[in-house]
Amino acid sequence: MASTANVKSTSTVEPASQRFTLRRIGLLLVVLGLLITGYMTYNKLAGIPLQCAEVGMINCAVVENSAWSRVMGIPTAMLGFIAHLMVGTVLVLETRNSFFREYAPLMLTGITLFALLYHCYLTFYVALTVLKALCPYCLAAHTVMAIQFVVSVIRLRRYLMS
Repeated sequence: MASTANVKSTSTVEPASQRFTLRRIGLLLVVLGLLITGYMTYNKLAGIPLQCAEVGMINCAVVENSAWSRVMGIPTAMLGFIAHLMVGTVLVLETRNSFFREYAPLMLTGITLFALLYHCYLTFYVALTVLKALCPYCLAAHTVMAIQFVVSVIRLRRYLMS
């Protein structure tokens, strides 16, 4: 008579905390950031105006046609795309390379801090005080980077505490 007590189930359920890690949240934010900034970059390079309602301070045309929409000829949205791409690259390499495994939390915090500070400059100084116009796509990209920064800081704190 065979005993079933020693047979382990092959369908083990992974705890939710392991499935939904901060790294995975970071990767989801990267995808979202790439979609937003990719759309904005494509439209800028193709000369297609962003589709947004012009109500009150919401005016994409003012923002995307301003002097701040390009830095040394490079669309600002492309800089955001590159920043999200850099974050995604570090997150992917973190599991494949000992250097990135060791320094990824610090690198991610540095990249996202710089990107967030630039976003804050563009949003709170340029858009609100100089242009007096806001772009919902820019605000969405700003929000994604702000959340990415918070996730990076939490990851760095956990890394330093371990």
